[in-house]
Amino acid sequence: MFYIRTADKLQRTARWLEALPGGINYLKSVILDDSLGICSSLEKQMEELVGTFFDEWKEAIEEPEREKKFAQFDNTSETLENMEVELDRGQERPVYWAKDSAKVDFKNTKWTSLSWQPIIAASHFAGADQAPNGISATIKRGDTQLAIFRVKGRYLASQQMCPHKRQFVLSDGLIGDKDDKLWVSCPYHKRNFELVGEQAGRCQNDEEVSIATFEVEERADGMVYLKLPPVHELDGVLGTKKWMVKKADAMESQFVKLDARLGADGVGRRGRKPKVLENGVAERGAIPAGGGISIDW
Repeated sequence: MFYIRTADKLQRTARWLEALPGGINYLKSVILDDSLGICSSLEKQMEELVGTFFDEWKEAIEEPEREKKFAQFDNTSETLENMEVELDRGQERPVYWAKDSAKVDFKNTKWTSLSWQPIIAASHFAGADQAPNGISATIKRGDTQLAIFRVKGRYLASQQMCPHKRQFVLSDGLIGDKDDKLWVSCPYHKRNFELVGEQAGRCQNDEEVSIATFEVEERADGMVYLKLPPVHELDGVLGTKKWMVKKADAMESQFVKLDARLGADGVGRRGRKPKVLENGVAERGAIPAGGGISIDW
């Protein structure tokens, strides 16, 4: 609680302690000797935090309406794998970013035919016009993932995959609005794709990539419709299996060089014993005995 009341926002505890006048000895006097006369107040605050704690994830899975918000898609309970996983140090993890962008000209895809198809209830977007960034939906159509946005009184739609690193995330992006242009900014690496106008699908800050956009409208039957090609054709261009990042496409593990330094047994060269400074804090950059690297906690 003393740290919470005195540290800068996002300041690591190690850096906070280093900057604390008197260092660890001062901290001991405050907490153990109550030199500032605030321990009673700190205890009450701590009790309040502990007493009001609840497991947000437990609540989410026990409340049906809240649990719905964590579904992969908003128009179906079906799911799709977005990337392969691989073993790293004996543990599963998603493969790393794709080495190469998907440089297909999605913006100018020539579909053989397009037809209006009901996709999702318009009620999903209730309140969107009062929200600064609107409301979005993640859609599954065949093996393809799409994004629909309701923002500033209009509907917009595009592919879900950001072609820069082939991540299916555009429905989670921020909507930009300037000079009568609306665009979606990928939440990972901020590629900005125009959603309307003659240049719809163009990336504003990366000429190598683009996205497909689609006409969308709400109808009197309470459904939102997309103007889409046949499912097999859509999957042939934008299918998840086609574009999901596989191990062969991914960047090399960042731990390869580190593991080489540490050795096969995971234990690196023996470090020197850290020198303890006057304020009681270990010297920065010293390597703890038995460890091969110095981590700035």
